[in-house]
Amino acid sequence: MALLLFGLMFVLMLAGIPIAFSIAIATAGFLVLTGSGSLLLLAQRFFLGMDSFVLLAVPLFVMTGFLMDQCGLSKRLIDWVECIFGRIRGSVGVVTIVSCAIFAALVGSGPATIAAIGALMIPALRQSGYREETSAGLVAAGGALGPIIPPSVGMIVYGSTMNLSIPKMFMSAIIPGLMMVFGLIAVNMIIVKKENIPPSEKQFTAKEKLVRTWRALPALLLPLIILGGIYGGIFTPTEAAVVSVVYGMLVGFCLKELSLGKLRKTMVSTIETSAMITLILGVSNLFGWILAYAKIPQTLAALVIPIVRTKFIYLIVLCLLMLIVGALMETLTSIVILAPILAPIGIELGIDPLIVGMVFCLSLIIGVVTPPFGVNLFTVASTTGLSFRRVVSGAAPFILSLIVVVFVIAIFPQILMFLPNLLMK
Repeated sequence: MALLLFGLMFVLMLAGIPIAFSIAIATAGFLVLTGSGSLLLLAQRFFLGMDSFVLLAVPLFVMTGFLMDQCGLSKRLIDWVECIFGRIRGSVGVVTIVSCAIFAALVGSGPATIAAIGALMIPALRQSGYREETSAGLVAAGGALGPIIPPSVGMIVYGSTMNLSIPKMFMSAIIPGLMMVFGLIAVNMIIVKKENIPPSEKQFTAKEKLVRTWRALPALLLPLIILGGIYGGIFTPTEAAVVSVVYGMLVGFCLKELSLGKLRKTMVSTIETSAMITLILGVSNLFGWILAYAKIPQTLAALVIPIVRTKFIYLIVLCLLMLIVGALMETLTSIVILAPILAPIGIELGIDPLIVGMVFCLSLIIGVVTPPFGVNLFTVASTTGLSFRRVVSGAAPFILSLIVVVFVIAIFPQILMFLPNLLMK
């Protein structure tokens, strides 16, 4: 039965049918050919997959990201980070990385982070002495922080698909996110020393620092409001998303950066993005139900557990597999298809579901910047005009640092449990 389901699905994908529709049609074909149930189940399961209070957070966080971008807060963030790190050698690279990390906490999207930060920082990197390839590669790798540092749409989808606590996933992602930031900064420092890039000559007075901090304050407060409210028990992730949208609109109108025209553009972009995500979520419930009905996860677990005998081997194999999948497939689709199959195997081995989920998500998300099909690499190549090969060559050392962090997490998974155990008892 598993061969029939996956065979139909991959044939449809190869025929060029969108992945969500390929999964739905394959599921319908499976029901018809095996006589497993009425086609009415398709509609019921599809709408059940979208009928979730938690999933309301997805379009709301997406809208928050678009609002922050329309309000020009990316430029304010970069100006603030520049005045803090401006005298460090290789400071422009550090500013780029830290700006990506902070903007990621507002947007949660790799391509959006690249678009907002890359447009401003790639020319600055070039003027500071960085090679074109290095400049593009640094921004591509920094964009991978977007879906990792909470709030993360990918983690919301995984949590809702696998019935895992989303606040715990957000909390668990903070330390890996910071490790990746420091890993990218370390690689930047090595490149700066190797290529003898001079330190910045810009100097900022105390008054300029205060002014830039004040201007960036609305953006800096948003992650604190969202995450502080969630972890403090003041509101749920969904309610936090509502607060973030209201806050973004108030900031935009108070700064006179958000007009009705920009608000309309923001809402249209939100609807287009959210419709795609919601369709995938509806199909994910349908697909998960079919997998459970056919007992495919249990069958695979029985086959794999005798081979992958220890928790350590499972986590390493999961890392390798998700890095490959992330480079080949879209992140949310990969979660929908693979999480219900692979996660139960790790849980059956006795690994905490939170550790399984975080290793799964972190490894998968890093795939967005891994060749041959990493979406961040193509995004940077298209925005800079550089060839894909040159972007990959510039990004290679930064990609390696991200992969090293993911494997460190897999080898020492206790890192993932530290903050949830400390703050969410």
